Amino acid sequence: DHLNIIPDCFAFKINTTGVYDARKRVFRKNNNPHIHNGTSDILGTYKGRFFAIEVKAGYAKPSDKQKLFLKRIEQNGGVAFWANSVDSAMIKFNEAFPCARVPNTIF
Repeated sequence: DHLNIIPDCFAFKINTTGVYDARKRVFRKNNNPHIHNGTSDILGTYKGRFFAIEVKAGYAKPSDKQKLFLKRIEQNGGVAFWANSVDSAMIKFNEAFPCARVPNTIF
């Protein structure tokens, strides 16, 4: 929601977690060959430039597959980073897109 109030920004959440099987009490692995392991949690565009944000809680760090996904986005001209709070995500977004008009009320 914080990203989508920025003019010219469109962002959405990606869910690549498997489907929970209540009978077995486990997440079933998603076998779809078109889903890439490590895909970032938030994908979007700002003024036509693609970005990916991996979201982590607390002191958690991205996995190797998540790091590889972020690296591939950067190698292909996109902006990619990970953040562990809304504030850090918005600060990093502003660093990546200095011309973005992020409202001061966000952080």
